[in-house]
Amino acid sequence: MAYNKKEAQTKIQTLGSLMANKKYEEAWTSAGDLNAYLKVHKSEMSGSDYELINGTLKSFYAVNKQIETVGKRAFAMGKKAEGIQL
Repeated sequence: MAYNKKEAQTKIQTLGSLMANKKYEEAWTSAGDLNAYLKVHKSEMSGSDYELINGTLKSFYAVNKQIETVGKRAFAMGKKAEGIQL
């Protein structure tokens, strides 16, 4: 299958929509799909298309790491609060 700019655009917009709607687990799957698409079609893309998709994926993975960190901190805070006795 050849590189299709519209298909790539749909994939990147889907990822954006999932993130905007806080559907992080679905976004993770979508990012994996986009990353696989990028790897397969890298040599066929224009440099600007590659940079836009790659930059979006880098941003996604950075934000995902922050979300995981916040989740761990919230869990720790919740456990600590559960153990409080007045």
